[in-house]
Amino acid sequence: MRIAKDTYLVASGVQGCSLTDDFDCNCYLFDTGEGLVLFDTGAGRAMERIYAEIERDGLSLGGLTHVFLTHGHADHSAGAAAIVAEHGAKLLCGADTAAVMAAGEKGISLDKARAAGVYPPDYTYRSPRPDGIVAPGEAMTIGRMTVTPVSTPGHSADHMSYIVELGGVTSLVSGDALFHSGRIIYQATDDFDVAQSCGSIESLAARAFDALLPGHGMFVLSGGTRHAQVAMASIRSMKPPVALDLANI
Repeated sequence: MRIAKDTYLVASGVQGCSLTDDFDCNCYLFDTGEGLVLFDTGAGRAMERIYAEIERDGLSLGGLTHVFLTHGHADHSAGAAAIVAEHGAKLLCGADTAAVMAAGEKGISLDKARAAGVYPPDYTYRSPRPDGIVAPGEAMTIGRMTVTPVSTPGHSADHMSYIVELGGVTSLVSGDALFHSGRIIYQATDDFDVAQSCGSIESLAARAFDALLPGHGMFVLSGGTRHAQVAMASIRSMKPPVALDLANI
């Protein structure tokens, strides 16, 4: 689904607009003029639906050159092994994300999520192997696009967001670090940390970005920084950001 010039939403589950499999996060694809770049890969249960969405947008999977991951949680990374093997794209993520994915289900808290009923008992995870590691602040140019990783721990210890500059528009691919209306997800995983999340939001709020492209829920195409400022208003008053409630869908 084209959402802006050279920018596409190609996956979104029940916690978004139900474009693909229910368990998928929002996955965004950019046309750089010299290849397609995908951010996050969904839960890996129905990759053919993501592929079909890309082709429905008039794009060729043969043009996919890079895949970036925001963090290791299954709804964001489980499709990576298949899409890299089948289409030859280069998989990139932070060093901490590479480590937790290599540790398998326990590393990404999938064991706890399955036990809590978030995933069905028969859900399996295939750990992807990154082709390269990105570091915070080290910008990468791909065609007409520049990607700058930003360390944003809190939702998970390995979390990375990305500043994407393309065609005069600055987008924040925020993964699960920040959502519409300045909300965050609270969860009982070992590496969720409210204080770290607040620090990450403070660093994001200091940046100017037009589009906010989060891992779940609604995206925005202009005024994206305002949503970080809403969260900052809570933080400045010594309150945590408001929780994004995805439980009763």
